[in-house]
Amino acid sequence: MKRAAIGALALACTAAAVARDLPYGAVTDAAVRRCDALHWSPQREAARSCYRSLLAQSGDPAVRAEAAWALGDLKSANDWFRDALVANPASAGVRERWGELYIDTHQEQQALDLFKEALQRDPRNAFAKVGAASVLVDEFAAEAATYLTPVLNDTGAAPGARLRALLLSARAALEDSDTGKAAAFLEQAGAVASQAQLPQLELDALRAALDFMNGANGERWIESALKEDPAFGDAYAVPAHFYVISRRQREAIALYQKAVQAQPDLWSARVELASCLLRENRLTEARVQLEAAYQGDPYDPITSNTLRLLDSLRNFDVLVYPGPVEPGAGGAGSARADRDMPALILRVHKKESAVLAPYARQLAQQAIATYSERYRFKLREPVVIEIYADHADFAVRTAGLPGIGLLGVTFGYLLAMDSPSSRPVNEFHWGTTLWHEMAHVFTLESTDHRVPRWLSEGLSVFEEWRTGPIKGMEIPGYVFTAFAQGKALPVADLDRGFIRPEYPEQVQVSYMQAGLICDFIDRSFGFDKLRDLLQQFTHTSDTPQAITAALGISAAEFDRRFRADLQQQFGPLLHQLPEWNRARAAANAAQSRSDWEAAIANAKQALALWAQDVEDGSPYVAMAASYAASNRNELAQRTLEDYWRRGGHDPQALKFLAKRLEAANRRADAVAVLQSINYVAPFDYELHGELGDGLLELGRNTEALAEYQAAMALDPPDLAQAHYRLARAQFALGAQPETRKQLLAALEIAPNFEPAQRLLLQIDHR
Repeated sequence: MKRAAIGALALACTAAAVARDLPYGAVTDAAVRRCDALHWSPQREAARSCYRSLLAQSGDPAVRAEAAWALGDLKSANDWFRDALVANPASAGVRERWGELYIDTHQEQQALDLFKEALQRDPRNAFAKVGAASVLVDEFAAEAATYLTPVLNDTGAAPGARLRALLLSARAALEDSDTGKAAAFLEQAGAVASQAQLPQLELDALRAALDFMNGANGERWIESALKEDPAFGDAYAVPAHFYVISRRQREAIALYQKAVQAQPDLWSARVELASCLLRENRLTEARVQLEAAYQGDPYDPITSNTLRLLDSLRNFDVLVYPGPVEPGAGGAGSARADRDMPALILRVHKKESAVLAPYARQLAQQAIATYSERYRFKLREPVVIEIYADHADFAVRTAGLPGIGLLGVTFGYLLAMDSPSSRPVNEFHWGTTLWHEMAHVFTLESTDHRVPRWLSEGLSVFEEWRTGPIKGMEIPGYVFTAFAQGKALPVADLDRGFIRPEYPEQVQVSYMQAGLICDFIDRSFGFDKLRDLLQQFTHTSDTPQAITAALGISAAEFDRRFRADLQQQFGPLLHQLPEWNRARAAANAAQSRSDWEAAIANAKQALALWAQDVEDGSPYVAMAASYAASNRNELAQRTLEDYWRRGGHDPQALKFLAKRLEAANRRADAVAVLQSINYVAPFDYELHGELGDGLLELGRNTEALAEYQAAMALDPPDLAQAHYRLARAQFALGAQPETRKQLLAALEIAPNFEPAQRLLLQIDHR
């Protein structure tokens, strides 16, 4: 490392009261090891005296760095490591230990860089390999295995490094819900730890996690760890982490609370406890934990960002609905009038709540009615929905959870999601996202959060296709490519595709595969069997066992039948993917260069292979645009109707379709098309105005009023027209005082506005 780089790294590392983890033999100095033996025991105070003595007396800067680190003085530890590297520039060991310090200061990339530099100087340094793997495991990165596997296979590696590698491998297996593989790693770890007489604190914590995940009592392992070190809060915090991964927040909260009782300065446990409390809508308790954690470790970005998130919630409206929406309110569709329906709470940014809340309310209550019947489960608490206008706030809300490109996340009775304003228009269908997340509320709560991720996600995707605001499958092309390449995972391993992806698109591929599995079960065995499969997970965590109990076949037989079903449904497409991709791309390219006939021909070829293609860049849109540009408007209309009925939702294409339907005197259909745009692009002033006009023409006056109110909330460019539209709706509803109020507001802005004058005269002469 160059001297300038050393100085730059030192500036980034600041003081924080964070104790260092077990070094497992990575520190060879005998004096430090004597202090360490006291530290991870009931003799913590004696250990502190020991470290202070080393700090005062040792002439070795690396020893002083370890002592300062153990005492919680990370700034001084960083300075001593810098001096140690200046004294010994070729040292891989100093770099490895310095990298571990950077992990403790939440600078994982710098830590990874130091581990890689250590390996450049000593390619066999097992501790540096494990350090690099620890960073990548925390990021749920499959690349961790490239560092772990050589250590696991090297029987000559330092026992402490092998123990850490085995523990990290066990942790990764537990995160993948592979309890069998985790048990094997932990058994090997126990043998290594016993033979080398290494501490078993972390090993016992992982043993407890394994027992909890298997439905057994892991308390004996927690007691074993606490007997060795009564202040080892990770005895509780480590198993709590796996409850979080499996979305069992309540069990995690109980363990994290015990963790901070055992070790009040375990700041990471306080942060995780706060995150779990937030997911249970316990905001005040969460703030207490975060503020305590901030005092102890003010440089943890999750702590500071979450505190800022809590502050930002002051800018949200909290809307409480004690019962269901009345039929027709809030935009498209109507909800079932079920007076036993649980209350609904919306948390929406003040600048968006007037527009977004009515649609979110209507759709959420419709989902509750639908899912209550389909899953035969009655909610016991209000559902809380948070919609974030700032994607950064949403990212903070979901920090620490596996998954890439999340649009929404459900913790139980609370779900959080991006607002459509947080992303470019048409990047996602927010109505479908809400419908998807509402399904999670039912699949999680009806199984006490024991459903595996693959099935919960699969059911949510399946419900998007079957019962959601848009019907039909929407599957990206790269999913078909993955299937054609044989990348569909066995059902027993499908959770791994969500948590530790091995290629860039694997998370989304896993979503689609899980949805298709649920669709296959529904078609082949019936929805009752699909629901039975879900309920099996109240008794077992084993997917093959659940499949056999619910469906009467083995997991291997299930995989065979599912693969055959994929071929039956998509075989022609999977075998002609190059042709499909070429035709799809050619259709869009031809349309962009105004070659209408080529665009139409290529679009037809692509759609012949996959008629359900309504993804971004759909051939339907290119073909309709080409028909319209060549004055074949009826064909354009028919093409877009097919696209819309299959779930296509490009706002511009649907606006064109609505105009064509209106021109054909199909006003009700035009209104239905415009209403569907609200679930993609609700912050469109002109859309709400046009939709309100259409609803008013159809005599759907309450719905028209709701649309005009949404338009008014969007800072309309023509305020007089907005007031006049509100007046028309109020007049149609027989609300004369409110009609007069809106007309006077319009005329105050535009005194010569004749339509407003005429309507005012009309109500004055009644």
